[in-house]
Amino acid sequence: MRRLCYILPSLALLALGACSTADCDDNRNSLPLADFYSEGQRVMLSGLTVYGDGAPGDSLLLEDAQNVDELYLPFRITEGNTTFVLDFGGSSDEITFTYELQPRFASSECGVVYDYKISNITHTSELIDSVTCPGGVITNAPGVNIHIYLKPQP
Repeated sequence: MRRLCYILPSLALLALGACSTADCDDNRNSLPLADFYSEGQRVMLSGLTVYGDGAPGDSLLLEDAQNVDELYLPFRITEGNTTFVLDFGGSSDEITFTYELQPRFASSECGVVYDYKISNITHTSELIDSVTCPGGVITNAPGVNIHIYLKPQP
């Protein structure tokens, strides 16, 4: 009987742990998603090549891509800034994001997720008019968090 008193609570704890169905969210990483606008309208681009500037190894994200209306821009977690080069089929611009990395406990299943608190965005202006991050912080919540506004084309 004494043994049963030890075994039953252990089995109850095991059953509680096994009944946990809360898995980690699908979107575990804070991965910035950018979209493109021109003259107030969302646009689709063709012939777009994008790569990370100064990134080790192969940093090519897109090469001569067609029908691009949004793009994931993975930020570095080892530095406080990341620069991307966007080549629009001959004309290119650079965008540099400066940010503070903010670790956040997501859940016991997911562990820690890094958010990016944007402090500054700079860019060249060959074809880009402006770049914004309306929320100021990029989290792992799904959705677009960066808007790239292009100059009107003749």
